Amino acid sequence: MSAAAGTNPPWYVTSPDGSFDPGGIPDRLLHHPELQGRGMVPTCPIIPGVVFTTWPLTKPIFVIKVLNTEREELAIYKRLRSDMMKRSNNHTIPFELTRTGHPLLIMPYVDSIVSIHQGKCSPQNTVNFILQFVEGIDYLHSLHIVHMDICLMNVMAGQEHSTAPLHQDVIKNRLYIIDFDSSKQFTLGPGVQPAITLPETQTAKPNGLELLDPYSWDVYCIGRTLEGIIKYHFERRNERPPWIVKQYIQWLIGNERGCPGVCGCRPTARTALRVVKLLVRVVDVMENCRWVARTILRLWPSWIKWKDATRKTL
Repeated sequence: MSAAAGTNPPWYVTSPDGSFDPGGIPDRLLHHPELQGRGMVPTCPIIPGVVFTTWPLTKPIFVIKVLNTEREELAIYKRLRSDMMKRSNNHTIPFELTRTGHPLLIMPYVDSIVSIHQGKCSPQNTVNFILQFVEGIDYLHSLHIVHMDICLMNVMAGQEHSTAPLHQDVIKNRLYIIDFDSSKQFTLGPGVQPAITLPETQTAKPNGLELLDPYSWDVYCIGRTLEGIIKYHFERRNERPPWIVKQYIQWLIGNERGCPGVCGCRPTARTALRVVKLLVRVVDVMENCRWVARTILRLWPSWIKWKDATRKTL
């Protein structure tokens, strides 16, 4: 097999007959000096020519991404690495960047966000991962970094299971934001940056609009992604999500009016973070009240029997 020429990905592999081989591993990746030095062998393509995993039967499993040097992803990861272990609101997945050969991103394998809390999304678990999600995007926005392609596939969770135990640097039930391939860095921050032409994205643009405030676009995508997660977790169990959570998500989605300048159709990530922190407290109080009520109802028959027995002895 041979890989098609070109410095930046995708590094497609062709079969001897010249056809595209979706399961092929490019020679230049197999022979990458740092991978060979670490004993890492990419074996399974996730995105052919771009993203690969190491052998699933060898633990821990790593994901290897071939970075496009013509985009901002490499520069963004270098910025995020500087305080990755210092800032609790940095929800970038632990990663390494190679220093020799073509730049590669190496990160531990993590699971889909729908597996967080092993799929057991109580109201408290639900607001917890919403808080983490908004917190992670607010952190990026504080650095004037806009993800631009937030979607279900780009939000992961540290979740241990039999096929892929947690890497030592991954925290259980922590939300991680990945894939900065489309991300942009701006001079202006939230509430100041005007609309730009959006790139191709996985989340459908509201009303087919192509010109949007990039920071507001990220918040819109948070709302749509949460909408899908909540639907998956609650509807499959024939349960209704908490009303207050549904209202919060709709607030993030907003009512898009196509603002040509700074968008006012939805909150900034910072405002959304302040509100979800309050939401966490509200849900905690509601759940504690429910626990007290359930406890009283459970103990009530026993108390009545004790009261009746006491009367009979008097």
